[in-house]
Amino acid sequence: KVKDTKFLGIVIDSKLNWAAHMHYIRKKLRSMTGAICRIRHSIPGELYLKIYNALFESHLSYGISVWGVVLKERSNDSLFITQKHCIRILFGDLDSYLDKQSTCARTRPYGMQKLDHKHFEKEHTKPIFNRLKILTAQKRKKYR
Repeated sequence: KVKDTKFLGIVIDSKLNWAAHMHYIRKKLRSMTGAICRIRHSIPGELYLKIYNALFESHLSYGISVWGVVLKERSNDSLFITQKHCIRILFGDLDSYLDKQSTCARTRPYGMQKLDHKHFEKEHTKPIFNRLKILTAQKRKKYR
């Protein structure tokens, strides 16, 4: 008996719960995020949105009217987290991110040696989504 099969790029499993496709799309989007992370320094900033649409959003949008029923309206959805990660890489504050990564107390400026709760906070992506008029995965399904 076959557990799942890929048909036109959408993984359909025997129980139609879309778990296999969610795993497949999450893996594909993480791979695209890695590719975007590697090439972002080689391309001008004004092309970032086109790169995002071509390499990330195209995979996210494909067939969402079929498999999108499993998307939840919660902030801890794995696809939404992956989408926010990609948005932070391309459009986030890189200097702030790199500053947070210097965790060695000797490399940090005087008075900033202790790592408080602000060090572990991530940048909010809602203003970036609004500024660039990018739909989240949940809203993309809703407005399809």
